[in-house]
Amino acid sequence: MKGRAESVGLVALVMWSCSAVPLGGLPYPVGTGIAFAGSDAFSVEPLPKDPKEFRRQVDQIVGKADSLIGKLKANPKAAAAVLDLVQTRDNILREVVKVEGTPDGSKWTFNEMRDSVGAMLKLLKDQYDKASSLGG
Repeated sequence: MKGRAESVGLVALVMWSCSAVPLGGLPYPVGTGIAFAGSDAFSVEPLPKDPKEFRRQVDQIVGKADSLIGKLKANPKAAAAVLDLVQTRDNILREVVKVEGTPDGSKWTFNEMRDSVGAMLKLLKDQYDKASSLGG
């Protein structure tokens, strides 16, 4: 009976994932989010060198943090952790745009911006790991 239950669970997962695909198709190649499926942790290294791939990985990490934020919002004991996650997430989203296209007159180079976002991602991961223990 155990095999049947696993099969039913797999079918349900496939049906759910198919229903979550937008009409225009996936915005990224199939399989890029597999590392996050079923796992509470995420990795911030190695980060891709290509700006578009970098942005895609950052968006996946931010999505994982958003999921935890949603789970912890109702927990009063996690209020400070949620605020930390939200602030760091917002900072990352403000800065990652500059990695894809350096604004005219910018004094920061691509590598400096990439390193800055990478440092913020490491901070987000530390905050995420701590907040996960609060019931997320």
